[in-house]
Amino acid sequence: MADGGVRTANGGSAIRTPRSARRLPQYCCLLGLLVSSACGRPGSGGLAAPGSLHGANVLLVTIDTLRQDRVGAYRRGGDLTPTIDRLAATGVRFARAFTTAPLTLPAHASILTGLLPRRHGIHNNTSSRLDEHAPTLATRLAHAGYRTGAFVGAFVLDARFGLDRGFTVYDDHLPHGDRTTFHYAERRAAEVVRLAGDWILGAGPQPPTPNPQSPIPSPQSPLRGPWFAWVHLFDPHAPYDAPAEYRGGRAPYDAEVAYADAMLGALLARLREAHALDRTIVVVTADHGESLGEHGETTHGLFAYDATLAVPLVVNAPQGAAGIVDAPASHVDLTPTILDLIGVAAEPPMDGVSLARTPPPDRALFFEALDASLTRGWAPLRGIVQRGWKYIDLPEPELYDLADDPQEHRNLVDRDPHADLLRRLLLAAPGGETTAPRVALDADAAGRLRSLGYAAGAASRRTVTAADDPKRLVALSERFNDALTAFDSGQPQQALTALQAIVRERPDFAAARASAAAVLVAAGNPAAAIELLRTGLVDQPESPELLARLGTALRAAGDLRGSADALERARRAGAEQADVVNDLAVAYAGLGRTDDARALFRELIDRNPASATAWFNFGLFELQTRHPGDAAAAFRRATAIEPSYGEAWQALGAALASTSRREAIDAWRRAEPLLPHDYDLLFNLAMSLADSDAPAEAAPYLQRFLRDAPRPQYEHDVAAVEKALARVERARQ
Repeated sequence: MADGGVRTANGGSAIRTPRSARRLPQYCCLLGLLVSSACGRPGSGGLAAPGSLHGANVLLVTIDTLRQDRVGAYRRGGDLTPTIDRLAATGVRFARAFTTAPLTLPAHASILTGLLPRRHGIHNNTSSRLDEHAPTLATRLAHAGYRTGAFVGAFVLDARFGLDRGFTVYDDHLPHGDRTTFHYAERRAAEVVRLAGDWILGAGPQPPTPNPQSPIPSPQSPLRGPWFAWVHLFDPHAPYDAPAEYRGGRAPYDAEVAYADAMLGALLARLREAHALDRTIVVVTADHGESLGEHGETTHGLFAYDATLAVPLVVNAPQGAAGIVDAPASHVDLTPTILDLIGVAAEPPMDGVSLARTPPPDRALFFEALDASLTRGWAPLRGIVQRGWKYIDLPEPELYDLADDPQEHRNLVDRDPHADLLRRLLLAAPGGETTAPRVALDADAAGRLRSLGYAAGAASRRTVTAADDPKRLVALSERFNDALTAFDSGQPQQALTALQAIVRERPDFAAARASAAAVLVAAGNPAAAIELLRTGLVDQPESPELLARLGTALRAAGDLRGSADALERARRAGAEQADVVNDLAVAYAGLGRTDDARALFRELIDRNPASATAWFNFGLFELQTRHPGDAAAAFRRATAIEPSYGEAWQALGAALASTSRREAIDAWRRAEPLLPHDYDLLFNLAMSLADSDAPAEAAPYLQRFLRDAPRPQYEHDVAAVEKALARVERARQ
């Protein structure tokens, strides 16, 4: 090896995780409205007759965070959505369509299962996965002989959350990304529609070899039989960053809407040219809307006003007539509607009804927004919409006449008898509660969700009061989100100041306290983080979030025994996140408890063998305990799962450096374009090539190191690199 040697991953430091009718309703069909279509009648304003589209293809498009009023077909004008407007002009537009929850994962779970959140069990984006036995639209269509493919635009719909059930192809492959940036947990619509078009037309990935133990049969050929494709476009979600050509004269959010619509148009044009739409049902909707400042909320998830609850819903199908349906529609209706149109039995369980059979005008729709309750301990929000009235059940309840007050500014809860009626209906809602399996997120997964504005966490259980009503806390919520954004944008002091102010105002806001502690640790002040966390634990002694963060802070302060104790307490309190287990394994390793550490790393792999991060962390452990062969095997598994995982390629090179210089160089070549600013990696690659049997290949890497590497940090390496470059240049002469 040339002068300078090989720097191992993380510079040899401790293992770390990578980064409106106006009459009272009739009671004839009151309580069974969501579980039966007995009150309905065939023929819903233009949709084809039930069963008349047997064997038709199905294209389901969900556009994330698309407000209903940004679609021209709903606002009678506008130039943002010509593609959706054309579909609406020749298809059926549902004028009163609502999501079940203003969050991506629970909304999509309802779309794909026909179940309300309380029945599929997923209530936010961070905690749960769909039960493996829950029937989905994809499993039902696969059993009916359809080939099935899904193409999603953001990590929040990663296969680990369970929506891949029934899909022979589930493309959720996102770049592993640079953890120092804000935009690595999504991919643009252009890429998603390209992949979806390739698969529909037979040029995309083939289904895997059928598993004889799988309950879902695979098609004999990727081009045989009808197809079902789900295409998810994430672009209108914050942060708003549309391609430049869509920005001119538009607000950032509107530019993203225009871009997503254009990419949908490109997909439909491609399919139409290939005659792939000749017998295809096209369904376009949004998972939820976006608040954009209404009621003090700038994005979504906290409230359930129509800015986020109302969604566009357009169904364009063969043999149907154009029309507008004013009957209430919900996301839970999409699966039974599609199945009804193509003649596939919509067997229970199902909370939705087929929109091909006109729903009764008295129908009640249920919704919820529980993330702040689950992650912050704030009041749970549930509600109901019926005949143009909306009731929101909170410590300070709300009632709105949506026809007379579409902006929901006049709360009539103390002035109108609809409040008591709707409250009783909400309490008598059919169906029981389902608990979905928990998801134990590793730190990389939690980071990807946080980059999308979703902060994972668990709230302490306690009785809520009016002080916990989200209406009273929305400003605090916005400040918290702004602080996280500031930190991710490279403004840690601004983030810390904001988080500390929030904690002073709301000491029980565990997520804010834990986030402030994380900023302090990142700034090299673990002692202050420890004090902040211990103060919070006085009133919340069993808070898994605070205990887990305390373990991290104590490790940063060098107290491995204290770290292990805090992390063990966190696990006993219910913290089973993968990063907690990983941190405990690291603490055990530092204490010399190698077998205990290895068992925990193995536990993480057994939990999720498809987690590249779990394999990477295990590899780091084996590398640092001087088992380079086992380390290399683990890093190879990580790179096979995520080929864009630059750190894993880098670490693979380090594991191979002592046994196979050529393989180490090959691994570092793969890592270098993925980690262009990692100068330890560049140094290793350049110097190894200079000392190889192809030294001329080292020249551009050596030159780039001398040109770009920060001199104060690498001043001791410059002479060695200059010497190696001179030697290479002499050999080339």
